[in-house]
Amino acid sequence: MKPKILIVDDRPENLYSLECMLADDDREIIKASSGEEALKIAFQEDLSLILLDVQMPEMDGFEVASMLKSTKRTRKIPIVFVTAISKEKKYMIQGLEEGAMDYLFKPLDIDITRAKVNTLLQFYAQQKEIEIKNQELNALNEEKNYFLGMASHDLRNPLGNILTLSSIIAQEAGDKLPEEHRNYLSIIDSTSRQMLELLNKLLDVSRIESGDTHPVFKKFFIHDLILSCIGENQPYALRKAIHLDYSIADGIPEVNGDQQQLSQVLSNLISNAVKFSYANTTVEITAEQNESEIIVSVSDQGQGIPDSEQKYLFQAFTKTSVRSTAGESSTGLGLSIARKLIESHQGRIWVKSTAGKGSVFSFSIPLMPAGKVASGQD
Repeated sequence: MKPKILIVDDRPENLYSLECMLADDDREIIKASSGEEALKIAFQEDLSLILLDVQMPEMDGFEVASMLKSTKRTRKIPIVFVTAISKEKKYMIQGLEEGAMDYLFKPLDIDITRAKVNTLLQFYAQQKEIEIKNQELNALNEEKNYFLGMASHDLRNPLGNILTLSSIIAQEAGDKLPEEHRNYLSIIDSTSRQMLELLNKLLDVSRIESGDTHPVFKKFFIHDLILSCIGENQPYALRKAIHLDYSIADGIPEVNGDQQQLSQVLSNLISNAVKFSYANTTVEITAEQNESEIIVSVSDQGQGIPDSEQKYLFQAFTKTSVRSTAGESSTGLGLSIARKLIESHQGRIWVKSTAGKGSVFSFSIPLMPAGKVASGQD
C-alpha cells in the first residue's frame, strides 16, 4: 500500500507547489485547505506523514497538531510544520512541544524538502513494522502462556498420582523390599517433587504474564506472615541444622496486601537462604518500618553471591555459580516470580551480598498502596 501524505495550507498555490515537489508514483498526496478539513481527513485516512502550514485562519497549525497528538488514532503520525514566519526560537519550541518532528521554512528548498519527507516516510514505515512485529510477538507470548499453563496443569495430576502411589508402596512394603528398590522409590519421590515444584512455578509464571494474578488487598500483621513462613520452612532448616530466627520492630502497623502472595515471596527467600547455607548457621528474618514502607529482610551466613551475578538474580531461569550446600535443585524461577509479585504491590525487592560472607534479600511494601484503600479490594 502506498504511503499517504497530507499537505495542509490555506493557499491553493502553496498546495499546488508542494504537491508538484513531492509527487511520485510510490506515494499518494492528499490536500486540505484548512485545519478543520485536515482533521477530518486524518481521522478517516491511514496517513504516513502530515506537512502542516502554521499560519492559517480560524485554526492554525499549532491547534491542529495539538488535536492530532491528543487522539489515539493520529498521535503517532509524523508532523512537519511548513512556515514562512516562525523561525524565531519560541515558535520553533512551541511547534516541537505540540508534537512536530521537524520544520520546513518557506521558500522551500526542493532537495531539503524531498530529503526530509523521504526520511520521515522511512521512519514511519519502520515504526509501523515494529508495531506489527510487537503485536505478533504479543500474540505468540499469549499462546506460549496458554500452552505453558495448560501443560503444567495437565502434568500435575499424574505427578501427584506418582507421588501418592510411591509413598503407599514405601509405607506398606518398604521393609520387604530390597535396599536397591527402596532407593528407586526414594529417587522417584525426590524427582517427582522437583518436577512438581517446577510445574507449580511455571504455572505461576504463566498466570503472572497473562495478568491473572491480581493481588487481593487485605489488612494483616507482618508478625503473622513471618511466623507462618518460618513454620513452613522449619522442618527443612532442622534437617540441615540451620537455626531460623526473627526480629520485628515495635509499632509496625497492619500491612495492606495479598497475604498469600507475600507469603509465597517470603517463604521463597527463607527457603533459598536455607538452601545455600551451611549447617550450624542462622537465617534471620527481620521487619522494620520507615516513613513510607515496611521492609522485610532475610539474611543468611552462607556463601554470598559474586557482584557480577547479582544483577541477573531476578530474571527468569537465572542460576548463579553458587551451589546449594546439600545438593538441592533450583528452578531459577523463584526470584523472578517474587519480583513480579512485589511489583504488583508497588513495592521493591533487592539484594545485598558479599561473596563468602552471606546475603541479605529484602522487599518493601508501601504502608498504603496507592488506590488500595478498602479491605478486600482487588
